[in-house]
Amino acid sequence: MHKICCDGLTIETVVTNEANIVEQWISSTYAGKQRVVGLDTEWMRVVKASTMKATMKIAILQLCIEDKCLIIQLFCMNNIPPSLQNFMMDSAFEFVGVGVMNDFGMLKKNYGLKCNKGADVFVLAKKRWPDRISSGSLKYLAKELVDLDMEKSKAVCTSDWKAKKLTEAQVQYACIDAYASFKIGKMVLSNEDTCSH
Repeated sequence: MHKICCDGLTIETVVTNEANIVEQWISSTYAGKQRVVGLDTEWMRVVKASTMKATMKIAILQLCIEDKCLIIQLFCMNNIPPSLQNFMMDSAFEFVGVGVMNDFGMLKKNYGLKCNKGADVFVLAKKRWPDRISSGSLKYLAKELVDLDMEKSKAVCTSDWKAKKLTEAQVQYACIDAYASFKIGKMVLSNEDTCSH
């Protein structure tokens, strides 16, 4: 268990490639009332031996609800747990993030994972505040909408996400991305227009 400090919270973060740990985390989400799930992915380059061409593939999937984050090392898993697929197909939950439709497409292509209900927070924010939102980056939206300052280190962003053991910097980066997605998603999906100036 990693404890990541962000936004005045300590986010309990679990990093795993084990199905039973994924199942435990998902079970605990059903006990809570929150149904918005922050979603993000980190990618890696994979070179096909047959063609020697490099393609991008998702290495890890991050999920965050409130102050609980799960980092799933999909690339290191032998089998995708059915509980994860069931969770992502449960219409009671809405999976939110920046550019999530692209993530959903790649999760399906790379791992056969499908999502029933998702929302791109940039699209929602732009629709709600067309004159205010000028960028679709997670860092910009986090600052503009929920006053969250994010450090986005290029070195960490482009680091080895398929590593069996992630560094503390990678865990922090991945956790905060998912937390920011959750916080923005929760805000733009709420009915209160808290953000208008």
